[in-house]
Amino acid sequence: METSDITRINTHSGEWVRVSPDTIRLIDAMRLSSSATGGSFDPTQLHQLLSLGYTNSIDDPSRFTIAVEHPRDDRSIHDLEIDRSSLAVRAPIGLSLDPGGIGKGLAADIGVLELLGCGVDGALVSIGGDIACAGVAPAELGWLIAVDDPHHPGSTVTTLAVSGGGIATSSTRSRRWVDQGRQHHHLIDPATGVDSDTDVAAVTVVASAGWMAEAHATAAILRGTTGAVAYLEDLGLAGVVIGTDGARIATVGLEVDECGIDGAA
Repeated sequence: METSDITRINTHSGEWVRVSPDTIRLIDAMRLSSSATGGSFDPTQLHQLLSLGYTNSIDDPSRFTIAVEHPRDDRSIHDLEIDRSSLAVRAPIGLSLDPGGIGKGLAADIGVLELLGCGVDGALVSIGGDIACAGVAPAELGWLIAVDDPHHPGSTVTTLAVSGGGIATSSTRSRRWVDQGRQHHHLIDPATGVDSDTDVAAVTVVASAGWMAEAHATAAILRGTTGAVAYLEDLGLAGVVIGTDGARIATVGLEVDECGIDGAA
């Protein structure tokens, strides 16, 4: 949206912009995600996406993206200033923010906390496929989360039994477009500045929060099928990796069995 806090930050770089508390919370999550993934999750890749032709919404082409006119590569999310007392943010000149899926994950987290605060025993919130859940689950095994097959939309690869936390899937099979005769996807590799050349079709990650699951799913997918599993296991995270060739690999303790139920976290 042209009036969103993120858009106003992007179009008024170098100036202080008043924002909502939730926007500051989102910026904190983006910073933490960048640090936790060693920079693999980089919410400042908006100009790279635009240069590859992703300028309009795939769902609604009438909606377009706004960014600063003169980007600078020497700026990062950690250069953004926050005045918490006045709820104001100032982005350095040349920096544009693109929260991506982490915004959905954080929104799901906030939704669950608000529902629990209203007195419900358990809650699950799904926003655009990013999930957060906590409290008493409706099934004895926990919250049952179906993992979709990126090669066969509408089909399920497996089902995860989750006691609580966040679940997110990052995929190179969705959000695709063609620019100058070449097909692209929306996952930019910060190391190259272009969409990642990965053999991963999708990664589903279970973490302690929805925004964290989204960040690590993005980071994992950039590492290829073998590297993705090793990355998640090194961090003690559970997940399922599906290759572009259809191969299915799970972290230790999980088994990918179509329509089966795997214990997760």
